[in-house]
Amino acid sequence: MAEIEGLVRALREGDDAAKTAAARQLGFLAFNDAANKALIAKAGGIPPLVQLLRDGSVWGKQWAARALGYLAWSNAANKFLIAEAGGIAPLVELLRDGSAQAKEHATWVLNDLALDDNKALIAEAGGIPPLVELLRDGCAVAMHALRRLTLNNDANAVAIAASIGFEAVVKLARGGSVTVHHWSVVRNAGVPAKRKAALVVAALLRDCVPEFKSAPRDIKAVIGSYL
Repeated sequence: MAEIEGLVRALREGDDAAKTAAARQLGFLAFNDAANKALIAKAGGIPPLVQLLRDGSVWGKQWAARALGYLAWSNAANKFLIAEAGGIAPLVELLRDGSAQAKEHATWVLNDLALDDNKALIAEAGGIPPLVELLRDGCAVAMHALRRLTLNNDANAVAIAASIGFEAVVKLARGGSVTVHHWSVVRNAGVPAKRKAALVVAALLRDCVPEFKSAPRDIKAVIGSYL
């Protein structure tokens, strides 16, 4: 416990190099060690890791994200503490502007956080578009995170489809599913999500077709019976 308390103190009081080294060591201690995960949280290690994630150097942010990922893994209490400390917004920022390694770590953390009551918070922080971009680049973890964001969340299902493109929204409205490459991102969405997607399609068509009522039958068919 003394080692962990010293590392947490370095996170709070050290310079960037000391904070980065402390984050790195805390990550190693948290890896596959449930007891250390609890001790790090008890010592108050999560808020300064989130602060380093927000304000640190490139390496500081990367190691902070990795440590938070290990702390969140299979630990519901730590996931709650990460979200409570404001960790979601800087994780999403890393998805946009971080190094390739930092993006990977941030995706892992958000993938874990999406299992709990953070789906709306991740979407509100702007997490869906960068996750879609990572998925297009072949990141399988982004696919899992996006799937989890849609569980019992119709708004996120529609937002994911809209981030992918018009065709994806149409597919969601018609069949309740969306794919990117060979991956199914939204699967078996219910009627509420289909209706929301149909409304999005209708709005887009009204913007593009001056006389919507006289639009060709095949364009109207996109809407189906949802309106």
